[in-house]
Amino acid sequence: MKKIFITLVALFVMFGAWADNAKKPSSKGYTINLNVKGMRSTDAKKDSAYLAYYMNGKTYSTDTTELDKSGHGVFSKKKKLDEGIYIIYFNSSKYFDILIGNNQNLTISVDTSDLQSVSVAGAPESVDFQKYIVFLTGMNKKRSNLVKDYKDKKIDSTKFQSRLDEMTKEVEGYQKQTIDTHAKDFLGAYIKGTIPVETPEMKELPDSIRNRARYQYFKHHYFDNINLSDPRFLRTPYFPSMVDNYYSKHILQDPDTLAETAFELIEKSRGDSLTFQVMTSKMINYGISSKMMGMDALWYKIAERYYFNGVASWADTAWVNSLRKEAKKIRYNLIGMQARELAMRDSMDRPVKLSEMKDEIVLVYFFEPSCGHCKKTTPVLHDSVYAKWKGKGFEVFACYTQTDRNEWMEFVHKNHLEDWVNVWDPYRESWFWDSYDTSATPGLYLLNKDRKIIAKKIDMKTLDMILEEELVKRKKK
Repeated sequence: MKKIFITLVALFVMFGAWADNAKKPSSKGYTINLNVKGMRSTDAKKDSAYLAYYMNGKTYSTDTTELDKSGHGVFSKKKKLDEGIYIIYFNSSKYFDILIGNNQNLTISVDTSDLQSVSVAGAPESVDFQKYIVFLTGMNKKRSNLVKDYKDKKIDSTKFQSRLDEMTKEVEGYQKQTIDTHAKDFLGAYIKGTIPVETPEMKELPDSIRNRARYQYFKHHYFDNINLSDPRFLRTPYFPSMVDNYYSKHILQDPDTLAETAFELIEKSRGDSLTFQVMTSKMINYGISSKMMGMDALWYKIAERYYFNGVASWADTAWVNSLRKEAKKIRYNLIGMQARELAMRDSMDRPVKLSEMKDEIVLVYFFEPSCGHCKKTTPVLHDSVYAKWKGKGFEVFACYTQTDRNEWMEFVHKNHLEDWVNVWDPYRESWFWDSYDTSATPGLYLLNKDRKIIAKKIDMKTLDMILEEELVKRKKK
């Protein structure tokens, strides 16, 4: 079943009369005459109207005006507004959207007692945006009525589909006409950006590769209808969430894939300094804020390409320096990397190397006896997880990070850890803190048979699940 692709930005349509005392338009800045009905102004407290704009998923106020007794007010400044979708609001429940294009001299009339009607005059682009909203409102109402008739069995499925197809064509036709009329205006770009790019069926391809080929097409053409270096899209209610949805739901949540996609989006945004800054910041913040294991690789790669070399010139120096410190901790221990050698010593001062471990899966476990989390985690690791997988291809390379031998031995004996490979570095010769992030303990790094890092910073439940996959399920396959 086809869908009518309708973006409901703010379906508030208003009406009213033009004020006789409207301010004359400005040729350089902007002048928005506002005529409001339904507000109850008094001499003691005048009503106000506010002008705000969308920016990267948030709204910001940019102008305000007091309404006189007749309900007239004016937004006006000598400098033009940045083009985009703006909001005129009176309070948290009374507001509506307008489009501000190149022509920024317009008049708006509104009755706040019935925010289902609006009248815009002056700037053709703003007027046609409002007409578009009115059209979408009508089409959505028709579609709702059609669905109701179908559910009530007033029409059969054939008529329902036929009328739905007709409505879809009507919407597509209206969109195309408006896009063509305003091909050089923001309105044309705005509407085009709401239309999803169709992915070809690719029926000529074998079934074994068709789905992957269609996904790759979808992935690389998702933003074909949007110029990612056009800052006007940042000032819309749909574009920021469109990027978030694409990146979080349509891209494989694997650090390498996400990094590849991030670079692609960032580079397409470089045509404008603002879009470049916003996209780069959005991508690195996604990696920094992610709770998924291994996502430090995402922000690390973005930081290396854009922040550490000064390309992200807008970034605060203190913040970048802080990022450098974090990057230094993880530069050699990202998921998928070959684990660095650890040459340490056992309780008898004999050399022990990580590379000498014979078991298929090895957990490198950094701990401190005084660490509260270590006190809770270590018994569970030993008595539950290790006890379950001991002798089945799993071993623990337990690294005491401090230099107090008595403290170390007391902890080992208290928690019955004698069956682990227990090591320490009393002479500080291994530089373990440079190869692994031990700034917080316990630190866990799970290595596969090739001694590549396959997991880190995981809880005991997750560790057990991974061991089940690596030591049992993979062998059965």
